[in-house]
Amino acid sequence: MVSGPIIFRIGRANPGVSELLRKVPIFRDLNDRELKTLETIVHLRTYKAEETVFVESEPGVGMYVINSGGVDILLNHDSDEPLYLAQLEPGDFFGEMALLGEGLRSATARTRKKSELIGFFHPDLVEIMNLHPIMGAKITPGLSKTLAERLRFTNSQLRDIWAINPR
Repeated sequence: MVSGPIIFRIGRANPGVSELLRKVPIFRDLNDRELKTLETIVHLRTYKAEETVFVESEPGVGMYVINSGGVDILLNHDSDEPLYLAQLEPGDFFGEMALLGEGLRSATARTRKKSELIGFFHPDLVEIMNLHPIMGAKITPGLSKTLAERLRFTNSQLRDIWAINPR
C-alpha cells in the first residue's frame, strides 16, 4: 500500500472542474459530454504556498488552470531579484505553449498561497486527438487563438517599451 500524500488525482469527480474548464478559451467550444471526458483526463494537484510549479528553462510538459489560490509568473534571469510578469487568480491559466510539444519554459510559475491547479499535459492532448479526434479538433483552434492573442499582446508591450527607449 502506498503511503503519503496523493499528488495528482486523475479522474476525480469535481462538479466545479467542468464549469471552470468551460471558461478557458482553449476548451470553450467543447460540449457538456466532451467537458466531462476532459474532466476525467486532467490532473488535480494541491500546491503549498510559495511552491514552484515549474522553472524557466526546464522542459515544458503542459498547462495549468488555477482552481483555487494564486500563482505568480516571474523571470529569474540569473538575478537575485526576479521580475514579476503576472499575478494569476482562480480561473486564469498558464503554460499552454507546452501543449505544442517539446520546448523550454519561458518563465517560472510559483504559488503565492495554497493553490489547487488543474494540469492538462501534452500527452493528454495527444490522447484526446487519438481517441476523440472531434474533441481534439475543437481544442486546437482554441489553443492557436490563445497563443496568437498572447503573442500580439507581448508584441504590443514590446512596441511600447521600444517607443519609450528607442535604440
